[in-house]
Amino acid sequence: MSHRKFSDRRGNRWEVRVASRSEWRFEPLPGNPGTPHRVRPPLYAGDDPFELSEQELQSILGAATPEARTDRGTPRASPFGEAHEPRKRKSPFLDDHD
Repeated sequence: MSHRKFSDRRGNRWEVRVASRSEWRFEPLPGNPGTPHRVRPPLYAGDDPFELSEQELQSILGAATPEARTDRGTPRASPFGEAHEPRKRKSPFLDDHD
């Protein structure tokens, strides 16, 4: 299935992705400083964003909830209070043993 692209009222470009029947994702395209949004699609649209006009998509985006930003590159602290670091290996072939 292709994804619907449109411009918001400010001229920023977005892509609508159907995540499920009860959730659509609005993702910013390159050059758009916005953050991804999640929204419950209107019942009359079914699961096809191509059924809606740009004005309807703009109003849905205006009511959408921004997704929380997560930094997946930084490990979170252990809830048990321990600091675990993997053992450093000397050989790139992982054949060094204790």
